[in-house]
Amino acid sequence: MSRFLKLFKVTLIQRHRLYIIKTTYDMEKINQDTISHFYRILENSLLESDISKMNERDIDAWSQSFKKVVAESKEKSGKGVFVPFLMWKLGEISPVEASKYLDKRKDDECRVSYDHNNVEYVIWVMTLMFMSWSITNLKRKRQNGHCQNINHPHGNTNPRYCQEGTKFHQELYNECVKTFEDLLTLSNSLKEEKL
Repeated sequence: MSRFLKLFKVTLIQRHRLYIIKTTYDMEKINQDTISHFYRILENSLLESDISKMNERDIDAWSQSFKKVVAESKEKSGKGVFVPFLMWKLGEISPVEASKYLDKRKDDECRVSYDHNNVEYVIWVMTLMFMSWSITNLKRKRQNGHCQNINHPHGNTNPRYCQEGTKFHQELYNECVKTFEDLLTLSNSLKEEKL
């Protein structure tokens, strides 16, 4: 049976009363277990992010953790993307984008409604942004032969047009697109079943 995730190593890390499972995976093919795995990660994160359950101690702990990670990152290289801040910014942008692209929905009989303020819409738009960025970024790196080794014949020119970089990023791009396609294929095959 082909599996998307092959677990090689599990490390439990305790942070602020939470245990984080750190794993190493090899991507092959998405299956129901994969979807359930990623769903549980996000669902648990959503539960832990419930504003009604936050207190001053949680906010202080998060603030100290944030400051520590920023300081450590600056010490190492002083550049790069700080993912918690990226997620914060996307959390601010996503409701605005959801209001532009997703229609409000309401069902009076069931007493449910969705708009740009609902977490489902925010995550939907974030997912579209992540997928769009991943495809565009990897495609561009494939086309430009992205390479950091200035000892290759291209030297320090930009774009580098490195054959090895093109091949490497083509494989990465193909794998990324395949995971998106596999997810949609599996989702379509399970329409009548519970995910």
